Amino acid sequence: MSRFDLTVLSILSLCMLMLLGLWGQSRRGVGDDGVTYLLYKTVDEVGRAQLHALPFAADEGVAERASRPLTPDEVSVWDFAPSPDGRLIAYGALGEMGFSDLRLIDVASGEERPLLACENASCSGPSWSSDGQYLAYTRRSVNAFASGVLSPPRIWLLDVESGETAPIFSDSQRLGLDARWSVDGEWLCFVAPEEQKLAVISLSSGPADESGQTAFYPTATGETCSWDSARPRMYTTEFRQSGDEWMTHLIAIDVESGERFELSEAGRAAGGLVHDSSAVSSGDGAWIAFRRKELEGPGATRGSQIWRMRPDGTEATALTGDPAYDHGPPVWSPDGRFLVTRRFPLRGPEVTPSLWLIDAASGEARMMVEPGDFPAFAR
Repeated sequence: MSRFDLTVLSILSLCMLMLLGLWGQSRRGVGDDGVTYLLYKTVDEVGRAQLHALPFAADEGVAERASRPLTPDEVSVWDFAPSPDGRLIAYGALGEMGFSDLRLIDVASGEERPLLACENASCSGPSWSSDGQYLAYTRRSVNAFASGVLSPPRIWLLDVESGETAPIFSDSQRLGLDARWSVDGEWLCFVAPEEQKLAVISLSSGPADESGQTAFYPTATGETCSWDSARPRMYTTEFRQSGDEWMTHLIAIDVESGERFELSEAGRAAGGLVHDSSAVSSGDGAWIAFRRKELEGPGATRGSQIWRMRPDGTEATALTGDPAYDHGPPVWSPDGRFLVTRRFPLRGPEVTPSLWLIDAASGEARMMVEPGDFPAFAR
């Protein structure tokens, strides 16, 4: 090979490296920076909810990390959901007159853009499909007679890439809100307000219609379901009665067979009375974290505490036990080692919500953010 050929080859190699570098920068620009973020909301001085991102490294000191705002000052965040790969966040941007559009944020770069302009409607409650292709969301019409908060809710689907959107049911009278996809993308659950229950539909058989391919299950707390990470199972709540006392218990439902499993009964000690709610599965499906309020005995508290147990209800263990605080729904860290929960004091004068990191094995806890609420992870 001549010296000229070597020179040309070197130049071509250099150009290729430069192109690869530019490609990598473009990839980084859309959010793939390899960092795990703890997302949360705060309320500014004029009452607008803002979304923040805190780089998450559980073994570092809190003072070594700094959070940053993700949403514009003029926007109030209704609710939000990180994409399955953690690169993007879809959120409902609350505007004037009860309108709410869907917007999209790149977590790493902070770039924000419109996702869906909901004309004469309020769109909220985004939930990603497991492949990141679709969003299920709640849509409410806004008119002179009803605001976006009071109008009947319906479930719609949005193709994130094309922007095409349509109601999930051909029957326009079917109501629903707070849809959640199963991990395998085969099932969708949502709150059915007319039945005051949870509805579950299978998406593998084609578009949903009015033919009755919907199963209904209880939800004592009015919360939507959560899905198991390792099996076709969802978690919800059901009322139980003991004498004059009413309780909410966790139940697991196999959506393929319809079989139900009582979890609170297996997990409560010595038959004690409990309110359980907000079950969430760890990434590997080995544990469930949930809220428990014991109504009697030495562990009784005014506020809910964070517990964990196996998916069959065994090995139930309290991770918090401070009677001065109520703990919000827990979320698992991506590695399954930690939980984050909102902690709210039950008495003043300081009633500021804060986010706390809990070691899922030992229960050791420390504060991450104050003020902060509605935690979620983007990875």
